[in-house]
Amino acid sequence: MLKKWSFWIGGGVLIIAMVSLFFVNRASEDPVLAMKIVEQAKSGTTEIPLSTLTDFDWDRALVYGPYTTVDVIEDSLNVKFKGNINGLDIREDMFLLVFAKGDHAVKTAVLSRTGVSYYEQNGLLTPEKDVLIVK
Repeated sequence: MLKKWSFWIGGGVLIIAMVSLFFVNRASEDPVLAMKIVEQAKSGTTEIPLSTLTDFDWDRALVYGPYTTVDVIEDSLNVKFKGNINGLDIREDMFLLVFAKGDHAVKTAVLSRTGVSYYEQNGLLTPEKDVLIVK
């Protein structure tokens, strides 16, 4: 009886460990942030300060255009990216804003490409240099 319980408890712990490895340090999509950025862009704003819109910790961010792969994101931000890029590598109708903290991507925001382009003025965005340019 004790062996049977030990087997089930050990199996449960192993499954929990495997699932947690998959979800730990995973970049989550933030549709509310994306909506705020897109609304400002549609209203004619050409410079969007990101620190006023974010409610999470980040130390750098980049915006990626169509056909960007996970490898490019990882190399340019120097992070391990776990998350969904929403088909960015094969789609041309969106931009992906990726926020990182330390060695991991922490949040993403999918930005519609309809009529506008997004980019950083001087490369890497930081909480101090946080202006996203809209053209």
